[in-house]
Amino acid sequence: MTELEQAKFMIYESVKHRSPINFNQFKDALKDWEFVPLTENGQVIGAVIQKGNEVHIGYGIKPKASIKRHLKETLNKLLEKYGEVVTSVQKGNDRGLAFCKRLNFIQIGQENDKILLKCERSKYA
Repeated sequence: MTELEQAKFMIYESVKHRSPINFNQFKDALKDWEFVPLTENGQVIGAVIQKGNEVHIGYGIKPKASIKRHLKETLNKLLEKYGEVVTSVQKGNDRGLAFCKRLNFIQIGQENDKILLKCERSKYA
């Protein structure tokens, strides 16, 4: 499996408990998204997915060390290009919401079962 394919699988692993689709359907649904593999000790443990100024981060394997470097690289590039970055978290995903808030995302609204967030400046700039 290529590093990119591993990244896609790790993102799927991070959301499959909340999603009724299988891995192939997941990949097809995100075919227009860019996947940036996140590695630790030479192993792909997650990915950042991006489409325009929308970003999502997921881990199939919990990182053992700080992920600040990954976040700084990704968020700062997007903030420089777009001026703001947006994401969403499913209602009830308190860990995901807390994670986003630690990164300086603020809640801007709700849509169906999602909490919408944006970031205009990374804490890791």
